[in-house]
Amino acid sequence: MCYYIKNNVDVAALREKYKTMAEEAMAKIKFYNVSGFAHPQLPVLTQGNRKEFQLYYWGLIPAWCPDEAKAGELSNMALNAKAETIFEKPMFRESIIRRRCILPVNGFYEWREENKIKYPYFIYPKNGGLFTFGCISDTWADKHTGEILNTFSIITTRANPVMETIHNKKKRMPLLLDDAGWQPWLDNSASKEEIIKLMKPAPDEWMGYHTISKAISRKETDTNYEGIEAEVKYPELENRLF
Repeated sequence: MCYYIKNNVDVAALREKYKTMAEEAMAKIKFYNVSGFAHPQLPVLTQGNRKEFQLYYWGLIPAWCPDEAKAGELSNMALNAKAETIFEKPMFRESIIRRRCILPVNGFYEWREENKIKYPYFIYPKNGGLFTFGCISDTWADKHTGEILNTFSIITTRANPVMETIHNKKKRMPLLLDDAGWQPWLDNSASKEEIIKLMKPAPDEWMGYHTISKAISRKETDTNYEGIEAEVKYPELENRLF
């Protein structure tokens, strides 16, 4: 799955890479490590508006959600959406057709388990720059307060060989789109077959990775600080694949 990311994206980098607008307010977003369960607002580019990035909450709430209590429950359940079942699930099947979006990130975090010990990894673009996550979105209106929430979910696929070793229990990874993939992802005319073709594991060579401090796993401390993603080596892993 994908529940922890680094999103400290430079506004100028967004404008350059995606040839679109990004408000200066997004420069205040400095998430060195953020959990989806905190439901942060993050910059997404949507199928309905490809001209500018907008801030959406992580954790999709479908438009048909009846009330606030249910919205909180569903948003925790919909941090991710599985590519294999996305066209079937009531929460996602409308969004995958009409409300696709992308999320730029610096990288993401995942855990590998060896001998019942969990080792955290940071996974990032091997050639620098940003990962582009394939996502879906929806808009929910609270009928009691009138509040409107724009929300999104990160799509996941089966793992590639690198992620099979890192995320060796669930064996999942986020949907990564290259520059030739994110534009058709946002194309309103894309067919179901074309969308399915895009939802595949990314090549290993797109990804850099290294182990990091186990401090990231401490629930009682703030792990949103610069350098949390710095490499920390574990001797017991040196002769275990990678």
